[in-house]
Amino acid sequence: MIGRRAFLMAVLSAPASVAAQKRRSRIGWLVFGGPALGSIDRTLREALARRGLIDGRDNEVIFRHANGMPARLRELAEELVAQKPDLLMGFGGDIVKALMDASMGRVPIVGGVSEDPVRAQFAVSLARPGKNFTGVTFIADELAAKRIDLLKEAAPGIKRVATIWNPQHLDDEIAFARRAAETLGIGLTSHEIRESADIDSALRDATASGADSLFVIPSRATALAAAKIASYGRGHRLPVVTAWREFVDAGSLLSYGPNRASQVLRIASYVEKVLGGARPEELPVERPTQFELVINLETAKAIGLTVPPSLLDRADEVIE
Repeated sequence: MIGRRAFLMAVLSAPASVAAQKRRSRIGWLVFGGPALGSIDRTLREALARRGLIDGRDNEVIFRHANGMPARLRELAEELVAQKPDLLMGFGGDIVKALMDASMGRVPIVGGVSEDPVRAQFAVSLARPGKNFTGVTFIADELAAKRIDLLKEAAPGIKRVATIWNPQHLDDEIAFARRAAETLGIGLTSHEIRESADIDSALRDATASGADSLFVIPSRATALAAAKIASYGRGHRLPVVTAWREFVDAGSLLSYGPNRASQVLRIASYVEKVLGGARPEELPVERPTQFELVINLETAKAIGLTVPPSLLDRADEVIE
């Protein structure tokens, strides 16, 4: 028979034991595309899975997919907030803005953006965001000048570069590129696209301007048109340079920019920290520290370009 003291101890300790059980964390993940995640989202999912943060015993992930429709982002962000998540997550300034608006500062947000987070008002400063967003930025405006230099090195004869970019994207790449082009005696024209449907007219305008090369500033709109831009460049024998290697995988000539896969690993680390109790307003937004030069040699041959061996030797990857 159990003693009265032991019985009372068991009764009194039961609520504490229940309270000590770890509550299952909920992560709300807003995706611009569909359920078949893009490469960056897949990389993040794998990184989170390795840390035991994807639909495990202690965590639940709730997805909302915009299926490429920007107009749905605010509605889907509000749906996620209604699920009372412990953390919200997503890639892209459009997604982060939707999550910040819907959460009204009450839910931590971890993600990656290409914009300058301070200029986009996602953070007060990179070192101390001061708001409910933290994570990484892929932006490196000053590298735009380096890409112009690389384009000139790969194709010394170029005289006129057409810039394909989205003016709604909050970065200064075009300003850095223009100054670099002027230094090298290269003309630079501007051709805006605000959505991927604008790409055909922008490319026609680029050709009409007399462009002998294309400089693509990555954004949601230009990324969705990456294959079309690459195909146009090959068809018109125009070298295409950009920041993200996904464009080179699609057939553009050259990319130089942040290694976004390594940045994604940092996001997974931040998710773990925030779920562990860290405050996003106190976690610095990280800038890129690893960069990669990728050259598509197959494309070079297709457009009749001989890439200098000195440039190939410096490449982190050559696609043949």
